[in-house]
Amino acid sequence: MPDHNIPFLTVTAKGGWYGYRRRIPKQVRHLFENKTEWIKSLKTKNLDIAQLELRKINEWYEHRIASNGGTKKIKSQLPRERVRTVVTDLRETGLHPEDQPEINVHSNPEEISKLLTDTLEIQLLQIQFQDGKISITELKERVAALNLEHTALYKLKKFGSERRKLKESLNYKYIDMDRMNIESIDPNIDCDAEDYAIPQLVWDESDPEVIRYRVMCGENLLPDPTWQNALDDYLKRNLKIKLRNPEQKQKHETATISLAEKLATAFSLGMDTPMKDVEQFMIEDFAEIVWPNISTRVRNLRTLRAVWRSWDRNNQRQKIEFDPFVAVIQDNQGRIPLHETNRRSFTPEEFQHFYTSILDEPNDEIKLIGLIMAYCGAPTGEAGGLQRQDVMVSGDVPYIWFRDHKERIMGKKRLERIIPLVDPLLGLLADYLSRAELNRNEPIFPTFGVGRHSSADRSKKLSKHIVNMRSGFDDSQLSPYSLRHTFKDRAVVAGVPSSVTEYLMGHRTKQSSAIHASYGTGLPPQELVKWMIDIQEVKEHGHFHGDDLG
Repeated sequence: MPDHNIPFLTVTAKGGWYGYRRRIPKQVRHLFENKTEWIKSLKTKNLDIAQLELRKINEWYEHRIASNGGTKKIKSQLPRERVRTVVTDLRETGLHPEDQPEINVHSNPEEISKLLTDTLEIQLLQIQFQDGKISITELKERVAALNLEHTALYKLKKFGSERRKLKESLNYKYIDMDRMNIESIDPNIDCDAEDYAIPQLVWDESDPEVIRYRVMCGENLLPDPTWQNALDDYLKRNLKIKLRNPEQKQKHETATISLAEKLATAFSLGMDTPMKDVEQFMIEDFAEIVWPNISTRVRNLRTLRAVWRSWDRNNQRQKIEFDPFVAVIQDNQGRIPLHETNRRSFTPEEFQHFYTSILDEPNDEIKLIGLIMAYCGAPTGEAGGLQRQDVMVSGDVPYIWFRDHKERIMGKKRLERIIPLVDPLLGLLADYLSRAELNRNEPIFPTFGVGRHSSADRSKKLSKHIVNMRSGFDDSQLSPYSLRHTFKDRAVVAGVPSSVTEYLMGHRTKQSSAIHASYGTGLPPQELVKWMIDIQEVKEHGHFHGDDLG
């Protein structure tokens, strides 16, 4: 018995190979070579891979029925998608030209000999039939006795037969009846002559059957991919594969679309510009004008390059042989140190101002998110994305658990970690949670912790509590994320070992991983509690350039 209950998915008793098996209703069997079942090996023992292949075949199966085997026009599809649908169907049925056997310089002697022998035997039988030496029944019996069904000759003849039938069907479908009627009464035209050609209408190039015939004749009908195709393909794949929080996914999608559309203004046909027509100078000239800040320029170009490279990686048959972004990014990368504005830690005075100000914040969510960030250096997304089960305010050692879950994926592959809680944050969280009726999987901060606009709104409100007291002589940036740098400075003053500091911050290093292996996400030991208390008691931290200038 299979180890699953997935419809149409089979598994062999010996070997555990997955396959596809689906019964075909009688009324649609003509679309599937009159077979009663569609059976195909998925050639894998991996259930995850098998499910992906199963989905592909199911989509192909449903589409084949919906489009009546390719005779019904499929509306609302792009030409490229329509061609791909036809190509997929041909591959599933074994009728794509590239899937046919061929004899070339790489063929081994056995293959060549087998094809020649099979061909000769068939030709001899056909000659005997034409000479009247054997009947049609005998011809069929002798051909069947040769057992050619899985040979190269059989596949080639089947392919040729299917292509001829399709051409005959199209010739009939596109008969110009009006012209034929006129010619039938024209005394100068002999419609019964052997060389009479039935008048034809111009074939509709968007007709799936016409596309099918042209592909079977070896034409590559996939249109040149456009910048719009690349963007659509990137968003479809990247948003599924890349681990991001829901709000991060929405933010990234919106930002990527905006960047791609801005860049398209530098192209001759906008978003419909073929990728092969994009030149490096277009990228270079546009980026220099639109993004004067070098760091912003490089960051945005990297995002756009990811779109370009994603197309090449996932569309090998239409791969673009050059990358117009790489040299522009490399040229600008070296200029970043001369232009970038570094983010710095809070000075002790700035930190004290933030702490005092955030305590007076009327919104409890913003207040606690800011206090958590100041307490342990957690990024805004991690502090805001906590669920009820992530915060334990009772027991021997109360704690916060930073981890991945459906509402939050920790950035930069940070370690999951448990941070012990001490007062005053412990008391404030306990009071807040006592007033909130939350299930274990519900977000603690539903307004500013999760949601489409929570990240931007959260940062704006936290920034109101920040005062840059060095703006007159220090160009470094001060932002909510600076609380993370400040925590590290305060941990150094408190004498916390660097390996433990890295663990508390979630940095994935060899040393922090060793700490993680010891503490993991179990109950934090008393030693961690002591260090967190020591960090909270730090009053002076860091050295800031220019402090001693007269």
